[in-house]
Parts: sequence; C-alpha cells; structure tokens
Amino acid sequence: MTKIQPLSALSEEVQNAWIKQRVTNIIKSYHNAADVIAEPIQNAVDEVLAADGIDGPGQVIVVLDTDQNRISVIDNGRGISTGEIAQYLAPDIGTKRKAFHEGWVRGHKGVGMTFLVYGFDFFELESKTLTGEHYRVRLEGGRSWIADELSNAEPPEGNLEHLQAGEGTLTSHGTRVTIALGPRTEPRELKRAFPTAEYAAVALQNQTAIGIVEPPQVRKKRDLVAHLEYIADAKKKRISVDTQFRYPHKGLDASLRAFDLDAWFRSNRRTHPAARDNKAYHACYITFGPNELKTLLTEQDTGENLTTVQEVHEYIDQHQVHVYAMFSNSAKYRDRLGELWHVPKNRVLHAPRLRVATDGMISSWSREVTLRHRGFNVDRTWLMYQLRGVEPDMGRKDFPPDLHDFLQLSEDRIANEVATLSKPFLRPSKQRPNAPLEGYVRPDGKAHERRQLPLTNSVIPGYPQISFQTEPQCEQDVIALFGELVGLGILRHFKPVFFSGFDYYDSYFDYVPNEVSEIVEQKLPGEHEIDLRDSSGVAEFKLTGDSLLDDLLTGKKRWEDMKFLVCWTVGRPSTEKGGDEITFQQADDSTSRQFHGVTHLATLQSAGVRHIFVIALSDLLSKLTEQP
Repeated sequence: MTKIQPLSALSEEVQNAWIKQRVTNIIKSYHNAADVIAEPIQNAVDEVLAADGIDGPGQVIVVLDTDQNRISVIDNGRGISTGEIAQYLAPDIGTKRKAFHEGWVRGHKGVGMTFLVYGFDFFELESKTLTGEHYRVRLEGGRSWIADELSNAEPPEGNLEHLQAGEGTLTSHGTRVTIALGPRTEPRELKRAFPTAEYAAVALQNQTAIGIVEPPQVRKKRDLVAHLEYIADAKKKRISVDTQFRYPHKGLDASLRAFDLDAWFRSNRRTHPAARDNKAYHACYITFGPNELKTLLTEQDTGENLTTVQEVHEYIDQHQVHVYAMFSNSAKYRDRLGELWHVPKNRVLHAPRLRVATDGMISSWSREVTLRHRGFNVDRTWLMYQLRGVEPDMGRKDFPPDLHDFLQLSEDRIANEVATLSKPFLRPSKQRPNAPLEGYVRPDGKAHERRQLPLTNSVIPGYPQISFQTEPQCEQDVIALFGELVGLGILRHFKPVFFSGFDYYDSYFDYVPNEVSEIVEQKLPGEHEIDLRDSSGVAEFKLTGDSLLDDLLTGKKRWEDMKFLVCWTVGRPSTEKGGDEITFQQADDSTSRQFHGVTHLATLQSAGVRHIFVIALSDLLSKLTEQP
C-alpha cells in the first residue's frame, strides 16, 4: 500500500498565494470602524487581567492622535519576548485557547494582531519584558501588499531593533502597539471615526474590552484601570475611562430619569408603585438572571436547534445567560441619550438594539429587536444578552447557530415582559400634533404631470412591455417598478419575502441564482455559487441611492443590517455629509457583482470594507435594452 500526502503537491508559489488569501480574508472580516481600537485593546486587557507577575492594577492607555492619524495602545503587562514575536503576529497561531476555555481571556483565534500588521501600512510594536528585554518591531507596507493583485508578491518584512536604556517610549514592563491610518485603510481618518474625545471615551466603554460586561462575573486576577489620551490640533485631552460597560441608563442628567426595576422588585414584591414612582420615569431597566429566564421561557418558547424547553433551560445554565432589558416611554429618550453621550448624528452607539456580550466583552454585532407585535416598541427597547463560554467568529461579528436560535426564541418574550413591568412607572409620552398637508396635488393633476416623463427602455427583448408608465419620482414608484420586473420574470431570482412601509427596513429578499433570467445572465452576470449565509438579506428602496446617507446620519438605518439597495438612480457617485461619505462604483464583472443583476457597489467610509449590493433600475433597464 502506497501512502500519499495531498498537501505535499502544493508548490511554494501556491502556498504563498494561499497565505496571502488567508490574511486577506482576515482583514475583510473586520469592517467596523471601532475594530482598529478593539483588537489591540482586547489583547491588552486579556494580558493585564490574566497575567501573573504584575503588581497593582492592570493599566491600559489608548492614544488617539488625530493630528498624526495614529492609534497607540499601551499596557503594563509582562511584555512579549523576541522569541515569541513572529508567532504573535502570524495568522492563526493563537496561544490563548486554554485560557479562553477557562474564562480568563476573550481573544484566542490568533487573527487580531494579523489584522493590525497587514490591515495598515504602518505597524509598530514596542515591548519590554519582566526580564528586561526591550525592543521595537516596525513593519510597513502590509496593506499595500494585500492590495497588490499579484498573489505571488513578496510580503513585507519587519525590522526588529533592540533598545538600550533611555530609548523607546516604555519605562517599565509592558507593550505598546501603534498603527497609522491612511488612504487604503478603513477607517481612513481617525478624526472622522472618533470626532471628539468624549465620543471616543464612550466608544471605548461600549465597543471594546475596556467596558467589562457583567454579570456573569468575569474572571480576573486584578482590577483594570483605563485612560484615553485624545490629541487634536496639537492639544491633548486625558480622560479616565470607566471600565464597566455603559448601559443606556448610565450617563444621564436631570432631563432623563431611569428606574431600576431590579432593586424595586427585590424590596416591594411587585406591589403597585408608590405615588412618588407612579408614572415618574422616562425608562425602566432590569436584568433577568438564569432563574428568571427559565421561569419566563415556557414550552412555547423553543427554536430550530433548541427544540424543547429542557434544551433551552440547559443552554441558559450552561452559558450562565443573563439578559439586560430596558424600555423607554418614547423614542425621545434615545435622542436625548445620544446628546448626553456625545454620539454624532450618524452613529447609533446609543440606539435601541439587541447586542451580545460573551465572557465579559461586547461584540460589534447587533441588530434591531424583532417583535411579533412591533408597534413603536422597537424604537424603545434595549436588550443585551450576556453569556459565558460562547465562541464568536473572527472579529466577533457572528456567533454559533444555537445562540441565534436562543435570541430568536426569547427576545419577544423578554421585550414584552420589560414593557409590561415598566408600564406603571413610565411617564406618558406626548403625542405629536398632526401636521397640515402642504403642496397637495389632486390625483388627476399628478397623473398629468407624471405622464410628461414617460418610462424609457420599457421593452425588454423577450418580455411584454413594462406596464408602469412613468419615470419613478418617489420611493413607492421604485418599489412598484421593481415588483413588476420580478413578476415579469426579469428579476425572478430575487424573491421578496415582504414589503413594509412601517418597519425600519422596506423588504427582505431571498436570492435564487438558478432561476436567473437568460437576459440578466447575459447582460449583468453574477456568481452561481453563493454561500448559503449570503442567499438572503435586508433590502432597502430609495429613489436615489445617495439619499440613504440621510437615514444613516439620523440613525434610522444601520449599514451593517442591509445587503441590497434598490433605487432608480444612484444619484451622485460620492456624497459627503455629517462626517461620513457614501460612494457608488459600477460593478463591472461577475466577481465584484456577486449577485446577478447588481449594477453598483456602495461603500460607506465609516463602515470599512463592507459594501451593499445596489440595483439601480435606470441603469439596469439601459443595460438590458442596449443593442449588441
């Protein structure tokens, strides 16, 4: 019998190309502006909370230098020896898996430092060990190497320099990691990502490991102390950062009152509130522990993976699940909270969402709360699931199927419970008066005006003429035209699950590539092999694509929630407003297009490399009707 080793057939060139592709995939997995601070901070926090041989509290200092467009994270850990540094920076060589399963650390996949080394064109690490070894490693051109389309291009090498007494920035043991942002990186400008020191401090609490999420209690060998140094216009502001996660009942002033239901029910046994508490608050919050959750979730609350109530309860016990829930009397609480937290209008760090924290660290993953009877409660409900021993994916962007199953089977029940418990304590919200109708045009007059702009390119070869008669002038027109193109079979590979004028988002599509029409396959081909996870997604409709930026700036939409954008035209190819920028590029080939019929790819400066797939119907019709 002859043995073979298939991997031995890989040439050195193929192996190098595979390594580059792996590093590229790691970088693409990070598409949140906060990732640039979250990764080095996670490593620093893991080190100072779990390491032996350190006296006093663990210290982490974050330096955001908007003048130099650089980020530095400094810790007082044990340092990294020169014998370990190359392994520390290489992909997929994690050294913390055992500590992760014991609950001591949050990161262990060995990809975070790889993202920093090759996701930016300037990376520097200075380290001083407990034994006195002191050195600096600098690697430049990592992002440019990734951007080079030649897969066999040589990766840049780092320069290691041993430092003598008085050299470098560290005076004691620890590590300093520095990266520089630039035109190729996401984000490109530190000032845009973190426009003020106050907002940056809130982001450290709510988007990084500095803001420890408890309960369940985090294992640690010492306390954590954190500071922010924010440099802008040659001025430095130093802020002491609270090392507990900032829940939406924190950081308030006299204009907002939030009520602790936990404390009240512990002493009052759910009796009617006293006069001083009756309808006196803007929001109420509570944390449901494992016992409360098992009481709340009954035989009706099961899912696709957790199919029995026993499995649901076992999951709660296994991961020590706690759920923080808050309900406000109106959406004005959200708006005022954003002002108090110094959150820019185009960010939703403070907004009602469903978020997940594992082993004491918040994830950048989030979504809106899904309720069976929505009303306006989605805009007034915050849910935070807090678990132990759940392993997120690269970049903490997603979680195992069992967790998603648990979220879906429990969120409606928990949201309704906190809303019910809060009702006696909440102030009644003021109803806005109905605005008078202005600029009203009778339907017959409007039809006459619209007929002056007939729809062109309305005859697609091989299909009946499109019935919609005029060029779209509003979002509803775009929805109607798209629906007809689906009905005619031209875009039959997009299967709308619903359309809504009430929900946050307009629609949801299933994508079936094997049903693509012949003319779309010929004129605007995509890829036939689509990952199952990419075969459906949220769809938004707009008259012009660039108007989506307004919704993002006001917090009505979240970029990461959307997969498809259907519009009449993209509008301006690039629009900058409110400290952010949306850009549209034509999708010129099946690889970039990915989905059949896509005409453009949209990117948002603050959202990193993640893009939305755009179907601009005007461009689609022009392409499908053009002569060969």
